[in-house]
Amino acid sequence: MSQIVVQKFGGTSVQDAPAMRRVMEIVKQHGIKRGIRPLVVLSACSGVTNSLIRIGELAMLKKFDEAHKTITELDQRHYNIVHDLKLSLRVEQEAALELRFIWRELRTLVRGIELLGELTPKMKDKLLSAGERASTTIFAHALREHLSKKSIAVHYCDARDFFITDSAFTLARPQIGEITKRMKAHAKKMIGGAVCITQGFIGATKRGETTTIGRGGSDFSAAIMGIAIAAKEIQIWTDVAGIYTCDPRLVSEAYAQPVVSFVDASTMAFFGAKVLHPETIGPAVEAGIPVRVLSSKQPTLKGTTILTSSEGTSGITGIAIKRNIALLKICSTELVPVATSLAMIFDALSEHKIIPLATSLSFDNAIFALDSAEELSKLQSALRDYTNLTSKQGRALITLVGHGLEYSAGVAARLFSAVKKNNCEMVSFGGSGNAISLVIPDDEIESAVRRIHKEFFTS
Repeated sequence: MSQIVVQKFGGTSVQDAPAMRRVMEIVKQHGIKRGIRPLVVLSACSGVTNSLIRIGELAMLKKFDEAHKTITELDQRHYNIVHDLKLSLRVEQEAALELRFIWRELRTLVRGIELLGELTPKMKDKLLSAGERASTTIFAHALREHLSKKSIAVHYCDARDFFITDSAFTLARPQIGEITKRMKAHAKKMIGGAVCITQGFIGATKRGETTTIGRGGSDFSAAIMGIAIAAKEIQIWTDVAGIYTCDPRLVSEAYAQPVVSFVDASTMAFFGAKVLHPETIGPAVEAGIPVRVLSSKQPTLKGTTILTSSEGTSGITGIAIKRNIALLKICSTELVPVATSLAMIFDALSEHKIIPLATSLSFDNAIFALDSAEELSKLQSALRDYTNLTSKQGRALITLVGHGLEYSAGVAARLFSAVKKNNCEMVSFGGSGNAISLVIPDDEIESAVRRIHKEFFTS
């Protein structure tokens, strides 16, 4: 009787033959252990989904020769991966034959677009599903041969047979009850000692129509599958070995936190840290399943475990950075009362679906940190007739994140001391209590972040 772990690998982890060989070793070392078997969930090879989107665009532009040429390039790229894996001739031929069916299906889809003159959401989902189906086809054949001497069975599992969604094509929502029911047979295989390989991102309606759950949906797929099979753990293998105290490209001393709460991980993501999108793993964390973020390029590192509770985690998690943001200062006029101005401001935010990164309010003005120039333009258009507006662009938002901020004396003083040489144009202490944000000119970001990191993480 084996317990199950989910191992999800992104596109760069399976981008070529050397990467796939690394993943096979990771599956052997971290997924196949005494009493443990993995469900391996793969994304498409890096860049393939973009190529598939391009094929659809070319077909809609009636550039059918270019569309077919791109399919040929994908065909050749995947065949090269199969060849470079140096499989036995029989296995290489089997994999190549199965891949040929996928590319033939794509060419049929392009002809369908040519005949219909449109690319429906349903057709687009079928088109985009090819990337994950191709990567898992190759990997399943390679891993099966790799593990043949150990007598461990490897099963290729088409997610469209069990990952049931609604019919909102391109943004389909998983139906967890139906998925749980249909995954029982696969769970039984893994409990019995087998390894299963499947796709992230794709699924199907109950009628068997191929669906996708949105770009970046593979992590979400892994989380839902983990819940459905009551996984012991979900491992998300990426380029980075966990959630770092800061972007290591800016601060060489940055390090991965061993444990982070889901709330702090979500806050880091919102304020710009390159970590998992919280919505993708939220269901698994809420179900009490630990989610580990690990590096396929540095598999010996322990990575970061994301848990529901903050108990046992560091009081200060890290520094998140968002560059090239905009500031908008809004002042009431004599003709419009303050209360009316505030109502207009929040109505405009709601109408344009804008969530400010940070906010500072006083009795007669408000300052908003906005994610883009586009958001700035929308608010300016909505409010310029009723208020006095001043804007600044080329700014950066630095956010210190941690559940301990609210209860730690002297944190604000230490933060302001670290940035005393910088022109701080806005300060916001979030209502959640686990984030303090500063806005400074973008060209000052690197020196400021290094000083903050030294103050809180390396001093």
